[in-house]
Amino acid sequence: MRGFGAVLIAMTLLYAVTASAATQYVSDQLSINMRSGPGTKYRIEKLLDAGDKLDTLGSSSGGWTHVRTSSGQTGYVLTRFLSDQPAAREQLASLKQQVSKLKSDNADLKKELSQALHGSDKLGELKRNLVAQNKKLKSKLQNIRETSADAIRIGKENEKYRKQLMSLRADVDRLKHQNQALQSRRDGMKIGALILFGGVLLGLLLPLFRRRRKGNWDSL
Repeated sequence: MRGFGAVLIAMTLLYAVTASAATQYVSDQLSINMRSGPGTKYRIEKLLDAGDKLDTLGSSSGGWTHVRTSSGQTGYVLTRFLSDQPAAREQLASLKQQVSKLKSDNADLKKELSQALHGSDKLGELKRNLVAQNKKLKSKLQNIRETSADAIRIGKENEKYRKQLMSLRADVDRLKHQNQALQSRRDGMKIGALILFGGVLLGLLLPLFRRRRKGNWDSL
């Protein structure tokens, strides 16, 4: 029963250590030995390369750390060969990838900027065209307004001239009637004058004819 309790406590401690495991890396050495126990007298379980990722499960007073590899294998390594940061070459590779990505992003941004500037140029040109068209439309509208004003003014003047023409035509018709009346009166006066002149002439000639006839008769 006591043995079962000890096993249970050991499993609990192992679970607690596993749950709180931290991540460390093999420092910048060519390789280190992972042994089955905390000391050089224990057999070598695995040869670890610089930069290998390890989960720390615990440490001992002898300068050894209990670790687990990414494949799940456990063992002990010297604590001084562990680092909280990846190996320099791993960091360098990561930095190279970041630099490559930044260069790619920079190229994409330059391309987008070029497209944006090109689009901005097109927008500027479109704006200038719209402004020019707006000016033309305003000029046409002003011409239409002026033409409309002239048309209204001309229409009013035409109406005034039409009324004047109608008045003049009425005056002409009235004068024609007056002239016709005067012509009739003048013709009548001419006829009367001719009749009067003929009567006077007859009045003068008849006595003369009578005298001549009487003289003729006396000579017979």
